[in-house]
Amino acid sequence: MSTITVVIPTYNEEKNIAECIISCRDIADRILLLDNMSTDQTKEIAESLGAEVFQTERSYKERMAMLGGEIPIDTDWILYMDADERLTPESAKELKVLCDEHADADVNGIVCRYRQRFLGKDLNYGDSVGRKLRVFKPGRAYMEDMELDEHIVLRSGRCVYMKNPFIHLDYKGLEHWIAKHNGYSKRHAKEYMDINLGRKEIKLEGLAGVTKLRRILKFKLYYRLPIGLRAWMYFVYRYYLRLGFLDGRIGKMYIFFKAYWYRYLTDAYILELQNREEGGFEKSKARQEILQH
Repeated sequence: MSTITVVIPTYNEEKNIAECIISCRDIADRILLLDNMSTDQTKEIAESLGAEVFQTERSYKERMAMLGGEIPIDTDWILYMDADERLTPESAKELKVLCDEHADADVNGIVCRYRQRFLGKDLNYGDSVGRKLRVFKPGRAYMEDMELDEHIVLRSGRCVYMKNPFIHLDYKGLEHWIAKHNGYSKRHAKEYMDINLGRKEIKLEGLAGVTKLRRILKFKLYYRLPIGLRAWMYFVYRYYLRLGFLDGRIGKMYIFFKAYWYRYLTDAYILELQNREEGGFEKSKARQEILQH
């Protein structure tokens, strides 16, 4: 029988953390919270449910790098979960079977499926079921250095894929969701500018197949479409071609916010950064001319 450590990065997750821990503790041999100094009851709730809490003021990636070093891991697998994610009984059972089956094989990662729950409704269409590498053997994977949408990358070996999905469910409400995605759009814009100006490279090595394909499509296709058109085309793709309309009114709201509003807002931030870059160049040029005279 294989053993599993569940790792959950947190910051002020008192509304989500209990359900997250309860959903996975039947298959977990150890549950660790990597907490960024929460000011609410996250730590107390987690400890009352048997989790260990490590508090430190470090970034998302820096906290992941603690595993196996500052925080020894002696289990066969690590399951990495966000606090707003939950295992279902079916996905927990399947995950345990896969971990047992591949404990001594060349499989070093398991790609998990995620079903989005938005405004109380489980979404089944419109490309709303995602996939991420979230289960891996200690020392065989790392968190890549990206501004946003960073992924766990295997150092070696291969992946297998789960069939039963986790549930992505955040109890912090729509206002928090909007504010969070506003922040995400700013970071996406910065990432785009860094890559577009050659300050950063598009990284593909070690990514799971579906993740690699999405990143290629994002930077090689989507961002080459005109601003103002690409967000609308992405909405059409998800709502009509990927049958998002079958999820009804709430499904339409989700795809509008996620595929159109969020992407269009990102484009607005990109334009703002582009203007700032060009303005900075012009100001620098004018300053040099003044100094020369």
